[in-house]
Amino acid sequence: MDLVEAIQKRRSIRAFKPDPVPKEVLEELLQTCRWSPSSSNTQPWELAVLGGDMAEEIRANYVKKTEENWDSDSFSMRGANPDTPQPPLTEPYIGRSKDIRDRIDRHQFPLGTENINSKRHDYLLKGAAFYGAPHAIIIYMEKSLYPKALFDAGLIAQTLCLTALNLGLGTCLMTHLVLWPDYLREVLKLPDTKFIVLGIALGFPDFDARINTFERIREPPEAFVRWYGF
Repeated sequence: MDLVEAIQKRRSIRAFKPDPVPKEVLEELLQTCRWSPSSSNTQPWELAVLGGDMAEEIRANYVKKTEENWDSDSFSMRGANPDTPQPPLTEPYIGRSKDIRDRIDRHQFPLGTENINSKRHDYLLKGAAFYGAPHAIIIYMEKSLYPKALFDAGLIAQTLCLTALNLGLGTCLMTHLVLWPDYLREVLKLPDTKFIVLGIALGFPDFDARINTFERIREPPEAFVRWYGF
Protein backbone atom coordinates (compact mmCIF):
# COMPACT_ATOMS: atom_id res chain seq x y z
CA MET A 1 0.00 0.00 0.00
CA ASP A 2 1.27 3.47 -0.90
CA LEU A 3 2.32 5.44 2.19
CA VAL A 4 0.14 8.48 1.44
CA GLU A 5 -2.82 6.18 0.77
CA ALA A 6 -2.25 4.47 4.12
CA ILE A 7 -2.11 7.79 5.99
CA GLN A 8 -5.37 8.93 4.40
CA LYS A 9 -7.12 5.56 4.70
CA ARG A 10 -6.24 4.75 8.32
CA ARG A 11 -9.15 5.26 10.69
CA SER A 12 -10.00 4.39 14.27
CA ILE A 13 -11.80 1.05 14.19
CA ARG A 14 -14.58 0.74 16.77
CA ALA A 15 -15.93 -2.70 15.88
CA PHE A 16 -13.74 -5.77 15.35
CA LYS A 17 -14.25 -9.35 14.32
CA PRO A 18 -13.59 -11.78 17.19
CA ASP A 19 -11.01 -13.82 15.24
CA PRO A 20 -7.56 -13.70 16.86
CA VAL A 21 -4.68 -12.47 14.74
CA PRO A 22 -2.11 -15.22 14.02
CA LYS A 23 1.00 -14.73 16.14
CA GLU A 24 3.25 -14.69 13.06
CA VAL A 25 1.29 -11.70 11.73
CA LEU A 26 1.72 -9.90 15.06
CA GLU A 27 5.43 -10.69 14.94
CA GLU A 28 5.65 -9.21 11.44
CA LEU A 29 3.89 -6.10 12.71
CA LEU A 30 6.38 -5.69 15.54
CA GLN A 31 9.38 -6.38 13.30
CA THR A 32 8.35 -3.43 11.16
CA CYS A 33 7.33 -0.93 13.84
CA ARG A 34 10.68 -1.33 15.66
CA TRP A 35 12.12 0.90 12.93
CA SER A 36 10.26 3.91 14.33
CA PRO A 37 12.52 6.92 14.95
CA SER A 38 13.37 8.06 18.45
CA SER A 39 15.42 10.78 20.09
CA SER A 40 19.15 9.86 20.00
CA ASN A 41 18.01 6.32 19.04
CA THR A 42 16.97 5.73 22.66
CA GLN A 43 14.06 3.47 21.60
CA PRO A 44 12.37 4.07 24.96
CA TRP A 45 9.15 2.23 24.21
CA GLU A 46 8.07 -1.10 25.65
CA LEU A 47 5.02 -2.99 24.40
CA ALA A 48 2.74 -5.49 26.13
CA VAL A 49 0.79 -7.48 23.52
CA LEU A 50 -2.44 -8.84 24.98
CA GLY A 51 -4.33 -11.88 23.72
CA GLY A 52 -6.13 -14.97 24.92
CA ASP A 53 -6.97 -15.26 28.62
CA MET A 54 -4.96 -12.16 29.57
CA ALA A 55 -6.90 -9.98 27.13
CA GLU A 56 -10.18 -11.42 28.43
CA GLU A 57 -9.23 -10.79 32.07
CA ILE A 58 -8.29 -7.15 31.43
CA ARG A 59 -11.32 -6.63 29.20
CA ALA A 60 -13.69 -7.88 31.91
CA ASN A 61 -12.07 -5.68 34.55
CA TYR A 62 -12.25 -2.59 32.33
CA VAL A 63 -15.95 -3.16 31.74
CA LYS A 64 -16.52 -3.54 35.48
CA LYS A 65 -14.50 -0.41 36.30
CA THR A 66 -16.32 1.57 33.63
CA GLU A 67 -19.76 0.50 34.87
CA GLU A 68 -18.80 1.45 38.42
CA ASN A 69 -17.15 4.79 37.69
CA TRP A 70 -18.74 6.40 34.62
CA ASP A 71 -20.46 9.72 35.36
CA SER A 72 -22.84 10.46 32.50
CA ASP A 73 -23.62 13.95 33.81
CA SER A 74 -20.01 15.18 33.62
CA PHE A 75 -19.07 12.81 30.80
CA SER A 76 -16.05 11.66 32.81
CA MET A 77 -14.68 8.66 34.69
CA ARG A 78 -14.57 8.89 38.46
CA GLY A 79 -11.46 7.52 40.11
CA ALA A 80 -9.41 7.36 36.91
CA ASN A 81 -5.77 8.29 37.46
CA PRO A 82 -3.84 7.91 34.17
CA ASP A 83 -0.08 8.44 34.24
CA THR A 84 -0.38 11.01 31.44
CA PRO A 85 -2.21 14.10 32.77
CA GLN A 86 -5.45 14.95 30.99
CA PRO A 87 -5.99 18.71 31.36
CA PRO A 88 -9.40 20.22 30.65
CA LEU A 89 -9.84 21.10 26.98
CA THR A 90 -10.38 24.67 25.76
CA GLU A 91 -11.42 25.92 22.34
CA PRO A 92 -10.85 25.04 19.57
CA TYR A 93 -9.91 21.59 20.91
CA ILE A 94 -13.02 20.89 22.94
CA GLY A 95 -15.15 21.87 19.95
CA ARG A 96 -13.36 19.41 17.70
CA SER A 97 -13.68 16.67 20.31
CA LYS A 98 -17.39 17.33 20.80
CA ASP A 99 -17.96 17.46 17.04
CA ILE A 100 -16.53 13.99 16.41
CA ARG A 101 -18.42 12.60 19.40
CA ASP A 102 -21.67 14.03 18.04
CA ARG A 103 -20.93 12.77 14.52
CA ILE A 104 -20.37 9.24 15.79
CA ASP A 105 -23.50 9.44 17.91
CA ARG A 106 -25.71 10.64 15.04
CA HIS A 107 -24.25 8.05 12.67
CA GLN A 108 -24.86 5.15 15.05
CA PHE A 109 -28.19 6.32 16.38
CA PRO A 110 -30.23 8.15 13.70
CA LEU A 111 -33.18 10.31 14.70
CA GLY A 112 -35.91 8.13 16.12
CA THR A 113 -33.63 5.41 17.52
CA GLU A 114 -35.39 3.72 20.41
CA ASN A 115 -33.79 3.21 23.85
CA ILE A 116 -30.99 5.55 22.81
CA ASN A 117 -29.55 6.13 26.29
CA SER A 118 -29.27 2.40 26.86
CA LYS A 119 -27.57 1.97 23.49
CA ARG A 120 -25.14 4.80 24.24
CA HIS A 121 -24.26 3.09 27.50
CA ASP A 122 -23.70 -0.21 25.66
CA TYR A 123 -21.37 1.61 23.25
CA LEU A 124 -19.38 3.01 26.19
CA LEU A 125 -18.92 -0.52 27.54
CA LYS A 126 -17.85 -1.74 24.10
CA GLY A 127 -15.04 0.79 24.29
CA ALA A 128 -14.01 -0.59 27.67
CA ALA A 129 -13.96 -4.04 26.03
CA PHE A 130 -11.51 -2.95 23.29
CA TYR A 131 -14.49 -2.56 20.88
CA GLY A 132 -14.48 -6.34 20.57
CA ALA A 133 -10.86 -6.55 19.39
CA PRO A 134 -9.17 -9.85 20.29
CA HIS A 135 -5.95 -8.03 21.12
CA ALA A 136 -4.66 -4.84 22.66
CA ILE A 137 -1.17 -3.39 22.85
CA ILE A 138 -0.15 -1.34 25.88
CA ILE A 139 2.73 1.07 25.26
CA TYR A 140 4.79 1.94 28.32
CA MET A 141 8.24 3.28 29.23
CA GLU A 142 10.38 4.22 32.20
CA LYS A 143 8.92 7.00 34.34
CA SER A 144 12.32 8.70 34.42
CA LEU A 145 11.97 9.39 30.68
CA TYR A 146 8.70 11.33 31.05
CA PRO A 147 7.77 13.66 29.42
CA LYS A 148 10.48 13.73 26.73
CA ALA A 149 9.96 10.14 25.53
CA LEU A 150 6.21 10.60 25.07
CA PHE A 151 6.96 11.92 21.58
CA ASP A 152 8.86 8.72 20.75
CA ALA A 153 5.99 6.61 22.10
CA GLY A 154 3.66 8.51 19.79
CA LEU A 155 5.92 7.78 16.83
CA ILE A 156 5.87 4.03 17.39
CA ALA A 157 2.10 4.15 17.93
CA GLN A 158 1.63 5.82 14.52
CA THR A 159 4.05 3.41 12.85
CA LEU A 160 2.23 0.47 14.41
CA CYS A 161 -1.17 1.67 13.21
CA LEU A 162 0.01 2.26 9.63
CA THR A 163 1.79 -1.09 9.49
CA ALA A 164 -1.31 -2.83 10.86
CA LEU A 165 -3.38 -1.31 8.05
CA ASN A 166 -0.93 -2.68 5.49
CA LEU A 167 -1.37 -6.13 7.06
CA GLY A 168 -5.17 -5.98 6.78
CA LEU A 169 -5.64 -5.15 10.46
CA GLY A 170 -7.47 -2.37 12.23
CA THR A 171 -6.45 -0.32 15.25
CA CYS A 172 -7.89 2.20 17.65
CA LEU A 173 -5.68 4.40 19.82
CA MET A 174 -7.37 4.44 23.22
CA THR A 175 -6.71 6.42 26.38
CA HIS A 176 -9.61 4.44 27.92
CA LEU A 177 -7.28 1.44 28.12
CA VAL A 178 -4.80 3.28 30.35
CA LEU A 179 -7.14 5.05 32.78
CA TRP A 180 -6.12 2.67 35.58
CA PRO A 181 -2.31 2.33 35.31
CA ASP A 182 -1.87 0.84 38.79
CA TYR A 183 -4.15 -2.02 37.80
CA LEU A 184 -2.18 -2.60 34.58
CA ARG A 185 1.15 -2.60 36.41
CA GLU A 186 -0.27 -5.16 38.81
CA VAL A 187 -1.84 -7.53 36.28
CA LEU A 188 1.09 -7.28 33.84
CA LYS A 189 3.61 -7.62 36.68
CA LEU A 190 5.37 -4.37 35.79
CA PRO A 191 7.47 -2.48 38.35
CA ASP A 192 6.30 0.89 39.67
CA THR A 193 9.03 2.53 37.57
CA LYS A 194 7.01 1.93 34.40
CA PHE A 195 4.92 4.76 32.95
CA ILE A 196 1.78 3.57 31.13
CA VAL A 197 1.37 5.68 27.97
CA LEU A 198 -1.34 4.39 25.64
CA GLY A 199 -3.50 1.44 24.67
CA ILE A 200 -4.19 0.27 21.11
CA ALA A 201 -7.07 -2.07 20.25
CA LEU A 202 -5.97 -4.43 17.46
CA GLY A 203 -7.68 -7.00 15.25
CA PHE A 204 -9.55 -7.57 12.01
CA PRO A 205 -12.00 -4.72 11.28
CA ASP A 206 -15.71 -5.44 11.00
CA PHE A 207 -16.75 -3.17 8.14
CA ASP A 208 -20.32 -4.44 8.31
CA ALA A 209 -20.61 -2.48 11.55
CA ARG A 210 -22.15 0.95 10.99
CA ILE A 211 -19.76 2.61 13.43
CA ASN A 212 -16.82 1.95 11.06
CA THR A 213 -18.36 3.87 8.17
CA PHE A 214 -19.04 7.39 9.47
CA GLU A 215 -17.44 10.25 7.55
CA ARG A 216 -14.17 11.45 9.05
CA ILE A 217 -13.13 15.10 8.91
CA ARG A 218 -9.88 17.02 9.39
CA GLU A 219 -9.03 20.69 9.57
CA PRO A 220 -7.53 22.16 6.36
CA PRO A 221 -3.82 23.11 6.48
CA GLU A 222 -4.64 26.82 6.77
CA ALA A 223 -6.17 26.10 10.18
CA PHE A 224 -2.87 25.00 11.70
CA VAL A 225 -0.02 26.05 9.34
CA ARG A 226 1.83 29.38 9.36
CA TRP A 227 4.24 30.15 6.52
CA TYR A 228 7.46 32.11 7.05
CA GLY A 229 9.89 33.28 4.38
CA PHE A 230 7.72 32.34 1.40
